[in-house]
Amino acid sequence: MKFSNRFYMRQIDKALRSAPIINTADYPRLVLFSDCHRGNGTWSDSFLNNKTIYEAALGYYFERDFTYIELGDGDELWENRYFSDIEEIHGDIFRLLERFRETGRMFMLWGNHDRVKSRNGFRSKALPPSSESLIIKCAGRKGEDVRYNLIHGHQADFLNNHLWKLARWMVRYLWRPLELAGVKDPTSAARNYSKGKIIEERMSEWAKLNNTHIIAGHTHRPALSHSRDGWSYANTGSCVHPSTITCLEIDKGTVSLIKWAACADENQYIHICRYLISGPEDFC
Repeated sequence: MKFSNRFYMRQIDKALRSAPIINTADYPRLVLFSDCHRGNGTWSDSFLNNKTIYEAALGYYFERDFTYIELGDGDELWENRYFSDIEEIHGDIFRLLERFRETGRMFMLWGNHDRVKSRNGFRSKALPPSSESLIIKCAGRKGEDVRYNLIHGHQADFLNNHLWKLARWMVRYLWRPLELAGVKDPTSAARNYSKGKIIEERMSEWAKLNNTHIIAGHTHRPALSHSRDGWSYANTGSCVHPSTITCLEIDKGTVSLIKWAACADENQYIHICRYLISGPEDFC
């Protein structure tokens, strides 16, 4: 293994060191989202185009007793300075999220774009305190505990982790204006295929070395990959795909990769539809 890879392995270890642990015996139905990038309602708000789709998905999961887990970058706090602006423009969404919190069915992680949520002074009525990581435990078929390690994924990305303040400055003052002219941010793991692939390979390597499972976001690329050797890498994708959002459903011992999108019926009426992309596969 290259020295640089050992560095990223340690960063993932560090992020998971004090991770809260939940058990599927207590939370049998879980839905994992990431990278919603809720913005302030302006032209740069990537979430805005998929807001109705996301709202429908939240209603579906709340009514079916799912626990909501967000793996970071839920709110776009690099392009926007103030969370209150986001909370105001998307008040209807935060009221839906608050229902999950009130029923004890919500866990939040912070990512690089909403890292300020890690500060003690950050407060939101709708959202619980955020952590850097989370571990899901379940009882395997042989009686042993199976662990799924949840992080955002920026821990395997030097610029967006150690140099996050520089990256935030670049996004806020350089790439945000240029995006209006059609110039894509080459530093973004979500917009740069090669960079995203390298980051995913680092997380997969960590899971393989530790013979365990890792679930992340950050690269915006949905994935559900199980290895016969007992380790796996999965990615929730994002809520800012073109006209589509993706997530992972964990339901009574299985995991599935899900897509939500607008669809038309035989009468040309528009609905919000749920599609199975991959799975279900054994989770425990």
